[in-house]
Amino acid sequence: MKYFKVLILITTICMIPFSSILAQIEKPDDEETEFRKIPLCNARIEFEHTTFDFGSIAKGSSVTHSYWFDNNGSDTLVITKIKPTCGCTSTKTGGIVVPPGERSNIDIIFNSGKFNGKVTKAIKIECNDSVNPYMDIRFKALINNPLLTLEYTPLQADFKTIPVGASKTFTISITNVDSSESRLVLIDKPAKEFIKTKLKKDKIKPGETAEIEFTIAKDLEPGPYLSSVTFEADGKDNSRITIPILASIGEETALKQ
Repeated sequence: MKYFKVLILITTICMIPFSSILAQIEKPDDEETEFRKIPLCNARIEFEHTTFDFGSIAKGSSVTHSYWFDNNGSDTLVITKIKPTCGCTSTKTGGIVVPPGERSNIDIIFNSGKFNGKVTKAIKIECNDSVNPYMDIRFKALINNPLLTLEYTPLQADFKTIPVGASKTFTISITNVDSSESRLVLIDKPAKEFIKTKLKKDKIKPGETAEIEFTIAKDLEPGPYLSSVTFEADGKDNSRITIPILASIGEETALKQ
């Protein structure tokens, strides 16, 4: 669940790399041949999910997703490095610190502009969890799927410029082009403190149209914002869709697609 500023803040911290911790040893002053290893870190990272399917995305649009994780260990978890395997994906570079028993998330932005058809990408993660120091989180998408059972218009919820302190609503129309009734299910949506998402009806017969309504919060700070919503027709292939949500609060800053 996410809705975040397009400006990615890069936080750096000063710490010993995890690889150094594993390799570091102390040699006794008396030149004994045995060495004493430094105790390993007991931080434990556990993701809610490590893969996400955006479904169909209109070519040229940018979409977002948040990968939430917990620190189930007794030491502080430090994510030292986050590296996408493709320039199409934006995120933090590292520096996420999570105390024992708490949770955090990694937000990613995927720009589909250079792709057609099926896409699968990964983001590599390094942390001080001595059991899982290296991990991948992944996502997939289908750019301009020609076999969709749901069609929607417009192709993005673009609020454009909104005055500071104002609220605004945007509506997307969803049409069932399948031969049987579809039950719409929201898979991923922005956090409600940023934007409220309302599906006016969840069951639509063949040829019928439903509406999904977005209402932006009044207290957002000035600047450009980007998020997305993912939904599908329950149990139907080729029905998952992700729609971008764009807004600029109090200024004319253009969002890059």
